[in-house]
Amino acid sequence: MRIIMAINQHTYGEIRQYIKNNKYVDEQYKEEALHALSLLTCTQVAENTSMQAVVGFNDSNVPLFWDMSEGNLLATRWTGFAMNYMGCTTVLVSLLLRFTKEKFQYYLFSNDLAPNYLRRNEHCAGSVNSFPYWEEDYFLSLEHLSVELNYRNTLSEDELNMKPFLLVIFGNACCCISNKDIERFREMFSLLLRQGKRLHAACMIMTTRFEDEFLYHEYKETFSCFIVGKTDQKTAKELLKSNIPDWLYDARYRNFFIFQNKEKQVQTQTYYFPLGIGLR
Repeated sequence: MRIIMAINQHTYGEIRQYIKNNKYVDEQYKEEALHALSLLTCTQVAENTSMQAVVGFNDSNVPLFWDMSEGNLLATRWTGFAMNYMGCTTVLVSLLLRFTKEKFQYYLFSNDLAPNYLRRNEHCAGSVNSFPYWEEDYFLSLEHLSVELNYRNTLSEDELNMKPFLLVIFGNACCCISNKDIERFREMFSLLLRQGKRLHAACMIMTTRFEDEFLYHEYKETFSCFIVGKTDQKTAKELLKSNIPDWLYDARYRNFFIFQNKEKQVQTQTYYFPLGIGLR
């Protein structure tokens, strides 16, 4: 029986043209972004109809998936290379290529300006950053998210099945949310991170400030997957436990990450940076 491919060709063509026509991107980054986009149309992605996001590819270009229905995702590396506002790019593009806005939506909170294509996409329920004078919008969006999660908390399983799966992404939240704000939204954070599976929601934390990232440290038991780039030994040991490669501390390997899914560790290329540049 012939398998129906799940890649939305209209979305694929739209993203491809956006990258090719982006006058703010040089040709090298366009080429890298288009290569990454082409990898996201491979058979393993196209035929995966589960709510799973691609986090990157192994050295044989086999996609690596995060199952969003099983737990939350932490992506971390030292300051630089835009992890805090572009680290979600591969994850989101892999989902936009496969799901309609009726099946999947997302909120995007960052402390810098996320790629324009992702901020303006029809799947985006809200996108804000904490640039000066934008703080009010940031917290208004948190309030809207709180209303949505509290509403979902009143629904039956059948009613939740009619709602789009919701991915909530935070970039360097520790730089945006004070201790006072944590208390203000504590119920909402608990619903999202601890009850997400039941509410058909998941959370992705992108951070370059691991030691201060309260959304991980207060809810670490809810994270099922990790993406770890160039970092220090203390962070690597806490997240990876063992089998830590020496190159993880070497700046020359900035394009490589470790993806840990439960006990399994895989060296991966995430492609988030070229895709993020191509979609800015």
